Amino acid sequence: MIRNWKKIRTCAVLAGWLSVAAAGLWHNCVRAEALQSLQELEPEPALSAPVTLAIAGLGGTKASLPMKAGKPYMLHLWATWCTPCREELPQLAAFLDRNPDLPVIPVALDSGSPEHVQAALPRLHAEGLPVWTAERQAVDPFLKSLREPGLPMTLLIDAQGQVRAISDGGVEWKDAAAASTVRSLLHQVE
Repeated sequence: MIRNWKKIRTCAVLAGWLSVAAAGLWHNCVRAEALQSLQELEPEPALSAPVTLAIAGLGGTKASLPMKAGKPYMLHLWATWCTPCREELPQLAAFLDRNPDLPVIPVALDSGSPEHVQAALPRLHAEGLPVWTAERQAVDPFLKSLREPGLPMTLLIDAQGQVRAISDGGVEWKDAAAASTVRSLLHQVE
């Protein structure tokens, strides 16, 4: 009888922890139902200290953000396991294909090696997307200083490397005005 009680208690505790973990994933990955227009982003005073992040690319390439000192850019954080990210990714890939001059840097978090991410792009309908990866733990300190982090997330980073605007959730990259909006946002934070 005592053995059964211990098994039941262990299962109940395990179920509780799994529920908490599942709720955390749901909260962090399904926060936004509709895609947000880039036109809704408004640069604010600096929301963070300068962002520095080590990222990995294909073939062992290493880089760190910012890639070009003194230049503003947009950092797009996503993950292969994140459903809203997977829904938004084809739009982002097409946007970057049409606008290769725009400094929008997609970084996959906790999604495996860059080669693993590249292999996943065809099934995500995002072939051609630049492949950069980082571990979530490397990004968490600055994300937590901003507000509760969730994915996908697009950050407007100014010329000093500080976050100036945040889009929690997916962005409407196929909007006809998306490219001009990105250019305008980048110009505002030079």
